[in-house]
Amino acid sequence: MNGSTIIWIVLVAVVVIIAVALFMSMSRKRRAEVHRDQAEQIRQEAQEHDRELREREAHAEEAEAQARRARAEADERAAEAKRLEAEAERRGEHAEAVRVDRDEQLRRADARDPDVRTDKEGYRIDEDGNRIEDGNRLDDANRVDDTNRLDDANRVDDSNRLESEQSGRHEGWVDDEGNRVGGAGPADAPRSDAPRGEGA
Repeated sequence: MNGSTIIWIVLVAVVVIIAVALFMSMSRKRRAEVHRDQAEQIRQEAQEHDRELREREAHAEEAEAQARRARAEADERAAEAKRLEAEAERRGEHAEAVRVDRDEQLRRADARDPDVRTDKEGYRIDEDGNRIEDGNRLDDANRVDDTNRLDDANRVDDSNRLESEQSGRHEGWVDDEGNRVGGAGPADAPRSDAPRGEGA
């Protein structure tokens, strides 16, 4: 093997080494570019996930706020319901007390009324001796009150009619032309028996 052959072998080896080095360098650059693109894509996905996470957190906070408001409204409605229930119970007790007082007054009135049949305790009884319900007794009392009011109205009408008749008899009646018919005439009306003047 001569010297020129060795030189060519060395040159070829150097060229191959340079080519391999260039290839490896380009491969590293391509891998780095791919990795860079992948990293950018991962960052974008991470940003998207972060935005989605913030939206979900905002929705969760809003839902929690709505839940708190709903619980507060429910507590307020429950408190209002308890208050109304207590008020209704108090009014019911008051109404029951008023009803008892009313029944007691009606029993005392029936016991004193000689026209009402009652037992020893003042309760109204029917012809068979059975007690009459409180509602029927109250209806009877209302009917008696209505009858009394009607009688009073009739008495007032009769009194007014009698006064009108007496006034008509004293003052006389007036016809359609304004002349008094019956009764005493006006004070300045001429009398038929008065002496006539000389010029008459």
